[in-house]
Amino acid sequence: MFVTPFVAALLIGSFWTGVGATAVVNNSDLFDHHRSDVVITASTTDRDEACAAKYRSYRADTGQYLSSRDYKWHDCTL
Repeated sequence: MFVTPFVAALLIGSFWTGVGATAVVNNSDLFDHHRSDVVITASTTDRDEACAAKYRSYRADTGQYLSSRDYKWHDCTL
C-alpha cells in the first residue's frame, strides 16, 4: 500500500498530537503541587498535616513546597 507524504504527515501528526494530549491528561497533576480538590480546615497545630494535604511536595522539615509555576521552594501559608 502506498501512502502519500501528505497522508503520512497527517497520520504521524495525529499520532503525536494524541500522545501529547494523552500525556497531558494523564499527568496533568504531575508537577501541580497545589491540590484544589482538598478542603482544609486546620488549626496551627495541624499546619504540617494541612500543608502536606494541600501541597504534594511539602517538606515538614523546611515548611516549604515546590511551586509548579516557577519551580522554586515557597513557604506554606494557609
